[in-house]
Amino acid sequence: MTIYRGCNQRIPEYHSWVALNRGMDIKSYVELGCGSASFLQDAGVPKIITVDLLPNGHPTIEHIVGDTHSLEVLHDVLARLGDRPECVFIDADHSYEGVKADFDIWYPATSRLIGFHDILMPGVKEYWNEISLQYPSIEIIARDCDSAQRWQHGGGPYPDGKVNCGGIGVIFRDMEL
Repeated sequence: MTIYRGCNQRIPEYHSWVALNRGMDIKSYVELGCGSASFLQDAGVPKIITVDLLPNGHPTIEHIVGDTHSLEVLHDVLARLGDRPECVFIDADHSYEGVKADFDIWYPATSRLIGFHDILMPGVKEYWNEISLQYPSIEIIARDCDSAQRWQHGGGPYPDGKVNCGGIGVIFRDMEL
């Protein structure tokens, strides 16, 4: 698997996230915040749409400039896909209220799984801890010191591999337990 240089994610976490999407044969992916969707495209996900308040720097990925909390943006995404997205990755507004608003809008529209980036960041962590017990869920959290150091751009040392952000939480839709 490719090492994602320049990726705005912690590499072992993102490798796992991409592998999960590939393993579940995800065909449509929506990223709220547009930091790393091109790596899903490189991994073979055929339909990707990103949504952010800022323009997207990936010319081969369909992008909507808009508010991830907007029902109008949701309807635009659904119209462009022609169906519900199989996967949505929440990585836009990292406040408690912002993550909750994104989940409240996008969870009903998502058919298979929804990911949360930065479940170790205070606002996201608080919301993730509330909802992750209510749904089939997993956490992807890297612990190695090397990826902590690289991802934080030399801001360490991190002798236990922990950083104050990162981590990916995953909720599975309609999964039989």
